Amino acid sequence: MAISYLVPYRRTHNPWAEIKEILADLKNLASQPDYVEAVKLNTEFFRATRSPISYLCWLVFKAPKLRRNRAKVTELADLPLPRWQKAVLETLSFFEEWMPTLLPIKNRVVRELEKLKESKQEPIVVASLGCGGMELERQIIYQLIRKRFCFPAVFIGVDYSAASLEVATSKFQNLTSKGLVHMQTITHLGNNELAKLKAQAASQGFMVVSLRNDAFALKELAENSFDLVYHARLRHHLTSEEARKLDELANHLAPNLVELDDIFSVRAIIIMSIFMWRFPAILNGGILSCLRDYSKRELRLKRENGWQVDMSGRHLECYLGVREKINSTEI
Repeated sequence: MAISYLVPYRRTHNPWAEIKEILADLKNLASQPDYVEAVKLNTEFFRATRSPISYLCWLVFKAPKLRRNRAKVTELADLPLPRWQKAVLETLSFFEEWMPTLLPIKNRVVRELEKLKESKQEPIVVASLGCGGMELERQIIYQLIRKRFCFPAVFIGVDYSAASLEVATSKFQNLTSKGLVHMQTITHLGNNELAKLKAQAASQGFMVVSLRNDAFALKELAENSFDLVYHARLRHHLTSEEARKLDELANHLAPNLVELDDIFSVRAIIIMSIFMWRFPAILNGGILSCLRDYSKRELRLKRENGWQVDMSGRHLECYLGVREKINSTEI
């Protein structure tokens, strides 16, 4: 089956032409006051990637300053540039499909679903916040099919990006064509809409729902509307205040929260710089994300504040965080 997210790896890919096009799009965006600082940061990054020497200088002199002021770091994919959002999602999907970067959270979510199956009478409902191209959901469902998991489940992927919907739709084309998954797109999810989804899932098995909206719009739902809330590589995109609100939201929506994200290390920056060099857009996402990631010291503090945190990975380290429902959301 032809899959669009392999396109970035064709031999005809020209990184220098890509940098030129990105810089042109950033220049057009610079006229919008809300994005002046982000455009400046990303313009400096892509100009530096035009040569190994200038990029090395950026890593040595600029990157440490950004790390110290990481709350203001904005990646290319966070900007309102649909073309590059899609390009990053597609390339990231390639890595996520062929490398075990999602394995810890995939295995944990599958285990949670198997436990829920033993105690639930109605369809299981889980929500992925900031789901991107929904590669994680694709892998989870394939695993459940292999395990002969015979219980209705609704997977709600929440992301406001139009690019995420386009990539996710292509991901599930094979499963939907065989009738193994039923997929639909909605723009609003309230208590009534959720009840209708459960009723549909009771007769359809696996349902994948793409919710094109801001995750914080879900606060209108009743408490514990979902059986599980999870997200992968989302936290580093958020400010401290946004992260706090996200934890409050997850605490309201479900009994448990599971999250996966990477751990900051100089080694990770070096590895990504080597292997992503030919793909400037994904290099931007990888390096700037790494600069915003938690350090091991910060993760140890999370353990002291109620989180179960497991670290894994030898060269590109990540952590799996689990938090059970509590009364206070202070971290």
